[in-house]
This record gives sequence, C-alpha cells and structure tokens, in this order.
Amino acid sequence: MTERILPAISACLAWADEADPPPVLEKEDLALLLSVHRDTGAHEPGDWTVDDVHDVATVLRSRDTLPASLRDSWLSWCDHLVSSGGLLSVESPRRLRATIERIGLTPGLVPRTVRDPMDDAASPLLARLGCVEDEDPTPLLPYVPAPLAELDARAAACPTLHRAALLSAWVAPRRLLRPGTDHDELGVEETARAADDLGTTPAEIRFLFSVARSAALVRTTYLHVLPGPAASAWAEDRPGTAAHAWADALTTMAALPGPAPFLLLAELFLSGRARTPAELVDACGPGALPGSEEPEQHVLRALKVLADLDAVERVGPERYRATDLGDHCAARHLGESGVEVPVVPPVTDLDAKGFLDLVEGVRPVDVEVLLDRWLAGRAPKEAARALMDAGLPPVDDDPESFVRTVSAHPWADSVLARIRACPLRDTAALAR
Repeated sequence: MTERILPAISACLAWADEADPPPVLEKEDLALLLSVHRDTGAHEPGDWTVDDVHDVATVLRSRDTLPASLRDSWLSWCDHLVSSGGLLSVESPRRLRATIERIGLTPGLVPRTVRDPMDDAASPLLARLGCVEDEDPTPLLPYVPAPLAELDARAAACPTLHRAALLSAWVAPRRLLRPGTDHDELGVEETARAADDLGTTPAEIRFLFSVARSAALVRTTYLHVLPGPAASAWAEDRPGTAAHAWADALTTMAALPGPAPFLLLAELFLSGRARTPAELVDACGPGALPGSEEPEQHVLRALKVLADLDAVERVGPERYRATDLGDHCAARHLGESGVEVPVVPPVTDLDAKGFLDLVEGVRPVDVEVLLDRWLAGRAPKEAARALMDAGLPPVDDDPESFVRTVSAHPWADSVLARIRACPLRDTAALAR
C-alpha cells in the first residue's frame, strides 16, 4: 500500500494549497497516520471508519510523543476525503469527524479494554479463514461467478434497491442534510416531500436513504447530499454496477440486528451447499444471535429475509443455499477484507478426465453448472463416451444406455441421474 500512500499525501497537500482558509496540515503527520492505518489492516488510504479511528489512535498512544499538530492534520485529512469524494467507506462523514475530534491522543493513555463483540460473533468465520491464533485456515473451494449481466438484472429487480435508486434520482444534488445529528438523513421537509412524491411514508424514505448511502447511490458531506459513484455508473450501464450496489447494501436492506445475515451468507458461500437453519446456527459465534429469540428461529428469520432479497434460495424442506447474487456479495466483501477467493478456471478446453479431476475440488453447488458448460459445444455422444472412458460409472453398468440417454438429453441433470455413487454425483447432491 506504500505506493498508494504517497499519491494520497500529495493529493491532500494539493487540496490544502487551494483551500481558503488554509487548513493545518503537516506532511509528516499524514505519513504517520496513513502508515499506521495501513499497519492496522486498511487496504486503501481513503477507506476510513469510526473503528479505524479507534484502532489508529490505540497505536498512536503507544508512542512516547506525538506531534502537537497531529489531530488538526487528521481532521484536515478527513475534510479532504469528504470534500473530494475520496472517502471509500459508507461511514457518515459527520460521525467520522466527530470521532477524530474527541478521540484521546495522549501518549501512554490506556483506555479501558473492551473486546470487540464482532470478533466473538464472527469467530467461526475468522477461524475458517485462519484469522484466529492456533487455527489453520480451511482451504477455500473455488467458485463459479455468474456473468455480470445476469447479476445486474437480478440486482435491479430487487424491489428495495429499485426504490432506493428512485429516491437517489429524486434527491437533487446539494440538498441539505438534517442538522444537529451525527447521522446522515434528509431534513424533515425533504423527507415528507419525498414520501409524497414517491408514494410512501417518511419512515420508508429514511430507510431507503440509508440503503442508497450503503449502495453508493448517494454520498454525503458534512452538510449536503450528492450523487454517489454508483449513481452515474448505473446510469451509464457499466457492467456490475447494479450487482455491486446490491451487494454493498445487502445488510442494510436486510434490516436485522447483528451480523447474522452476512455470517450465514458467508457460510453458505464458502461451503457451497444447501444447509438447514439448525446446521447454520454454528456459523454464528457468541453474540451474533439475539438472546431474545431461539437461535434456530433467528437463523430461519434471517434466511427468509435474505431469500426475499434474492441472496439465498430455499431448496427442499427447510434447506437453503446461496444464490448467484449471494455468492457475488460474499465474494466481494471477503475480497475487500483481503481474503483471496479462488475462481474456477474455464472448463471448455478440458478433456473428460481433466474435467472430472477438476470438479472433485469445487463447491457442490457449482458441479451442475460446470458440467453444463463442459457439455455445451461438444457432440453429446462423444462427450458421453469420453466421460465413460474417463471412469464415470453408469448406474446400470450399461455404458451404451448412458450414451443414448445423454445423447438425447445432453444436460448435467441427465448425466447425474444416470451414474452410480461417485464424487461427482455425491458432491452435486449436497447442493440440493
């Protein structure tokens, strides 16, 4: 990230040179702040949240001395990100600046240690990813991303995201935010007017505004609402924009307390199989599930909400698996957190043996789609014979019957229905 820090410092200094009045800003302060930010796990200089401020301050307080200008430089850095649109997170600019203003920066000051409840809630996921001490990571199975055009179409069809996009189009640039609060929302009059124009309630407008912010359809400064980067990209039909906006706003749209929705989705994505609510309870660590509700009942409620948003789908009696959109969301957020999510390579050029070897190491939910892709573009009879020659066992020990069936119906489900127990069939069954 060092190669990103230097341009970020240069851009901030150039902004300060043009500002009137000029802010307090020291180059050495910026270098210190952004280096610590990087060392605490940040991937981009402009990606700041309130939690990042606390993490950076904790490291800074461990030093013997700090520059007297550090806080002012930090506030100037925040002002630069907000005014230039360089704040990459969906954190409220007001809340971020207020935290920087108040955070303790006295060297040697040791605040009361409070364990982050998210660490406990996400403990099963963190252990799977190898982020827990003395825990080896579970190898991540490669997945098959759906085409962006398909993902965009499904995301745009989500009613909640669609209404949030309508609200973002309704909000004229530079509308004033509601004053006197660290939270970002439209003023009372604008909220009432939007509700009338869009045929809904003020409470729904407040919810849709939070969705629009999470989806980057709008962004905010300390005072105003501005079009977000996703708004222009969506208007220009850039591939992946709607899908990315949907993924970024999913937990906001779910409107459920705690991290359970994402933890459940991450488990379904990483396992690539259908699971029951009872089987998914263990995906949520301590504190992820509210104590006011039975764990399995809360998991079921979260799954139903995710299903309504097209993140998961029900298969069979009370079994759920991630949809293509759900996979996209999980992969996007894991990737943004620094997790390398492997992708299945193209299969069209593989021979039958190479293909069978490959699908032994993929997620169960991807077996059928890969088999369909491999069969496409091949003469059905030759493809069926190649699979037999590669060791695929026919269900009735009659290779010719298998070849005739697949020749008439050259689809993955036909192949899977006509083979005896083998890794290919057994793995595919886990997705149902």
